[in-house]
Amino acid sequence: MPVSNAGARCRYIIYEKGLDDGTIQIEAPSAIGGLKSKEYLEIHPMGKMPALVTETGEAIPESDTIARWLLYTYADRSPSFVPADVKEHTLAGILTRWHDCYLQPIQGALYKAAPNWGLASRAETVREIVRQLGVVEGLVSESGPYLTGAELSLADATVFPTCIFFAFMLPKFGYETDAFFGPKLKRWWEHMTTSEAVAMRIHAEVLGALDGWEAAGRWDTILGAGLRDDAPATIFDKIIAKEIPADVLYEDDKCLAFRDINPAAPTHFLVIPKQREGLTQLRNATEDHVGLLGHLMLVAGRVATEQNLEGFRVVVNDGAQGGQEVFHLHLHVLGGRQMSWPPG
Repeated sequence: MPVSNAGARCRYIIYEKGLDDGTIQIEAPSAIGGLKSKEYLEIHPMGKMPALVTETGEAIPESDTIARWLLYTYADRSPSFVPADVKEHTLAGILTRWHDCYLQPIQGALYKAAPNWGLASRAETVREIVRQLGVVEGLVSESGPYLTGAELSLADATVFPTCIFFAFMLPKFGYETDAFFGPKLKRWWEHMTTSEAVAMRIHAEVLGALDGWEAAGRWDTILGAGLRDDAPATIFDKIIAKEIPADVLYEDDKCLAFRDINPAAPTHFLVIPKQREGLTQLRNATEDHVGLLGHLMLVAGRVATEQNLEGFRVVVNDGAQGGQEVFHLHLHVLGGRQMSWPPG
């Protein structure tokens, strides 16, 4: 079975309603040439899973749309996934929407080699996943056993497959289960994985696919999981920790700008990332660092402007032959005099 929590959302409903009795046929995209094949793109123009083709040939893309089509079309088959209680029904809508807006779009930070989650770093995005799970914890019903209360809902079918991802992947980034599943989510998770037959089936399917990823070394080169920054700490770490003084010009949650103690120009300051994340040298930069590198350049320009520099030069030394002395990426910003070219 393909690794897709979105597809698992739909299968959850199909299995619970017994639609896998031949009513609904489930096939992997590879059956028609794969996600990017001409045949599949005619069904889902974005080439993503899942997609459904009705008996009349109508193509329905996207898991939430498919899930709701299944619930409407097969409303005569139980369970309904629609709580009778209006509060539970509303909560199911909130949880489903919350998942689709704030969790699913950034889950790729846990397993994708190249960023698809915006300009935040992978580490920042993983922290945001954990924070959003805290928000979900606050929304979950106090009574259980399901997310909204006594009845199984679309929220359970939506959130459960994604939580299989989280339970499997977040520990790779150093998070213990208690750090991302609060008491209510943990209670729900234990119920779903030990007492709900369909949830257990979905769990086994998704986990089997994830085990395949693991065996293939999926996380070996992912920063923060298999790939860690094990290089020695530098003097910059002490400056960031305020263990030694520095003439700080700018600071935010991502970077620090301070004057160079051995200036090579009337104005000479450094801009450094607070979290090195493997950036001992510029040559070690990957797609993971695009947002951070852009931020460092932005700050360099802003601080130079605040220093009233009519012109300035930004320099990155890489390696001993390039003049690098501290192996923690840093931008030199020099100004206050006429620069020449070549620099030498």
